[in-house]
Amino acid sequence: MDAYRSPLPGAILFDLDNTLCTFVDAKQAACNAVVELTGAGSGEDLFSYFLRPKYNFEDHAHITDYLNDIHVYSEELAEKAGKVYDEVKLDTIALYPGVEETLDALMEAGVKIAVVTDAFSSHAEERMHKLGIDSYFPVLVTPDRSGQRKPNHASFVLAMKQLDATPSETWVVGDSLRREVIPGLELGLTTVFARYGDWIQIEMPEVKPHHILDQFSDLLNLPGLSHMKLRQG
Repeated sequence: MDAYRSPLPGAILFDLDNTLCTFVDAKQAACNAVVELTGAGSGEDLFSYFLRPKYNFEDHAHITDYLNDIHVYSEELAEKAGKVYDEVKLDTIALYPGVEETLDALMEAGVKIAVVTDAFSSHAEERMHKLGIDSYFPVLVTPDRSGQRKPNHASFVLAMKQLDATPSETWVVGDSLRREVIPGLELGLTTVFARYGDWIQIEMPEVKPHHILDQFSDLLNLPGLSHMKLRQG
């Protein structure tokens, strides 16, 4: 073994949406489907409602507000719109290239992994099952399990506890400087910014992640993982 090789991480905490899988485009497709159902409004305008801090990012109440504001609301339509939204969003999400192969390599190397997401458990479990990655992750931490949303430290601390991992050996990989990189730095984790998934792109030059990814599969090019090989075929 190379005596100068960087140590293998003991554990890696992955964000889910826009880190392991596409999500914003799936959400936009879902909003477009709702607009097609109602025959009024625009998908872009509906999407903007989900960005409000009024409700949770996935709350159907955003759809209800929108239908009321464009004067087409009915209880029946709102119920149908919510179902269409959920169905299209789930059907549209997809893993980024290289995710399964990378997770296979991490598992074979004995790196413990977890998903730490701000999606509620039911949504996260549904998405992970649809994507076929639920079996990779023995630990899933969500706000309804930790009691807090990111960037609060609670979810990260709970994940490390369940993995029996220390901060010094743990990496965190996520698409948000605010929700993953900053708390990771505060906790003493190795931070990996998944820049490819950062659709908001808020400039935070004062935040310095340890590593930056422009595609998920570059994870195995980082020090500590670069000796690992993706399984071919």
